[in-house]
Amino acid sequence: MRQRRRLGAVALTAVCWLAWTVGAATAEDTEQSLYAAAKREGKVVVWTPLEIAFYQKIAASFARRYPGLQIEPFRIQPGPAIERLVAEARAGQVNVDVIDPNIAYLPILFERGLIVPYPWSKVFGIDPQRTLFDSRALVLGHYDLPIGYNTTLVGAGDIKSWDDLTDPKWRGKLLLEPRGFALGILAAKWGKDRVLAYIKRLMDNHPILTKGAQSTAEALADGQGAVAIGAYAARLVLFKEAGAPVDWARVGPVPAQQVAIAPIKGGPHPNAAKLLAAYWAGAEAQQIFYDEQRYGMVGYYLSPRGAELKQRGLEVVLETTDIDTDRHNLEVVGRAIGGMK
Repeated sequence: MRQRRRLGAVALTAVCWLAWTVGAATAEDTEQSLYAAAKREGKVVVWTPLEIAFYQKIAASFARRYPGLQIEPFRIQPGPAIERLVAEARAGQVNVDVIDPNIAYLPILFERGLIVPYPWSKVFGIDPQRTLFDSRALVLGHYDLPIGYNTTLVGAGDIKSWDDLTDPKWRGKLLLEPRGFALGILAAKWGKDRVLAYIKRLMDNHPILTKGAQSTAEALADGQGAVAIGAYAARLVLFKEAGAPVDWARVGPVPAQQVAIAPIKGGPHPNAAKLLAAYWAGAEAQQIFYDEQRYGMVGYYLSPRGAELKQRGLEVVLETTDIDTDRHNLEVVGRAIGGMK
């Protein structure tokens, strides 16, 4: 009899436990419930290529919105970050909650189940336009890559189209970032044949190959070249505001990378991670991003520069979410630039 009672008690406990766990697993999240759970976590760890001093300002604003939560940023470029994350996941020890790379890096993590869908629109009311890859990630910003120029060497109206950069007068005066992100994105609009023909004409003018968007902007400011392809508009604007003789040509189409933020499955602070990702999609974080770094949205939910592009009628070509095609275009562009040195 006692054994039956014990078995009955065990069975009842098991049923109650199962009901509780199923209820917890299927309960709908709200911002308030996530915050309550996140306060017990205390922090969120983010791997980011953005400057730590900037992220500290985001952290201060985030803490005002969610008292008791801290952001712990670690600066690392997307490529090494993805490699490290994959290695950690294999070892069964994930130490990051959120990453924010450009979208070309994300499929590696999708394939390994390290980024999964989440109902951002339902929980936080985020516009579906800002969700990517079946709600696996949120758009953090659009990094536009217009034609840059040195204002002491080039007049404001001297460049009227991308084809102008193939003019022999720019021979040896064009700075070109050889990874070719801008041209790879434009390939989605122009087509591969046109882009390859364009690269050949650029290379006939013996451009100066640079390394990285930041270095390209710095070289342009130093007068090492008169015009440039591969510098982010945000950097050019910051340099110009600091007194450097640089600007970006009001010429379309303007290619732009899409940068996204996504929580990592298995991260140590999952609730805080969701709050941070959603926070980045809001007006407060976007305003700080533009005020401090001059990055923002140029395709929709426009930043001041995005609004200027729209006012001038300049088309913005966003990096697409067809990652295989984008990667192929980028490889084609990179090989073409490298093969024509």
